[in-house]
Amino acid sequence: MNTATYSRNKPAGLAHRAQLSRMIVQRLQPGHRIPSANWLSRFLGLSSSEAARHMRRALVEAGITTETRGRGCGRRIYVVALGGRP
Repeated sequence: MNTATYSRNKPAGLAHRAQLSRMIVQRLQPGHRIPSANWLSRFLGLSSSEAARHMRRALVEAGITTETRGRGCGRRIYVVALGGRP
């Protein structure tokens, strides 16, 4: 019986999160808005849900705290605090 092995951190996902860390996460400051899922999907060439998932993981890995403001279509995510960076 041949069973597939599951790996949460696949090389493609790690590469996408590294790209987000280099290009976006390093530039974030408190009060900045997180890019939309649609923008991230075009930037990474992925579906919007997958791009948003990679962004959330990159933010958690960097220790960045966020908050959501607004409701429905007007909902936006903002940086509240940076962790581990001066």
